[in-house]
Amino acid sequence: MDPILFIAFLTTSVVFLLAPGPSVAFATAQALRHGRRAAFIAVAGDALGTMVHVTVAVAGLTALVVLSELVLPFLQIVGGIFILFMAWHAFRSIGTSGNAPPVRSDRATFWAGFFACVTNPKAIVFFVALFPAFMSPEHSVLLQGIVYGTIFIVLDACSILTFALVTTAAVGRAKSKWLNADVLSGLGLSVVGIAMIIKGYRAIPTN
Repeated sequence: MDPILFIAFLTTSVVFLLAPGPSVAFATAQALRHGRRAAFIAVAGDALGTMVHVTVAVAGLTALVVLSELVLPFLQIVGGIFILFMAWHAFRSIGTSGNAPPVRSDRATFWAGFFACVTNPKAIVFFVALFPAFMSPEHSVLLQGIVYGTIFIVLDACSILTFALVTTAAVGRAKSKWLNADVLSGLGLSVVGIAMIIKGYRAIPTN
């Protein structure tokens, strides 16, 4: 590993992760409604999405990048609709949850977390435009990609979980009827879903 490029990668990654994105909003909404376990599952889905970005960046598949520009908008719309469906379920649970744990699907949470990550334009720009810049031609690109990718996934997971769990703890301490977990979860999921649909619609090629 080139020490200068390695330090540059760490610094850039930390700065990049300090700004909460769709994955943070989604994991937080899930944690508020379903607890910490749901946040971890959402992060697992996010990690799979990050692995897709790393694979594309390391492999340098130009054709795949071009293809993603055509497919990505529709994936964003589909992912946004799926997350809005989860928001609808959250709103339906308002006032009916009682003391029983809410029923949810781990699989749905995982794949929604995946969509939130893999269709995030900011993440795509980072891995396609910036990630290759940290590669040293004097060392194995594959090995550097594995090391950088693993570090980023760990940092990303820690960042998302920190935001999600701190927010959940703060809401729990407030204990206000206006901070109903289902309401906050539904609102958070709605914002993420609508944002993904709008981004996808605007990115659909006109030609």
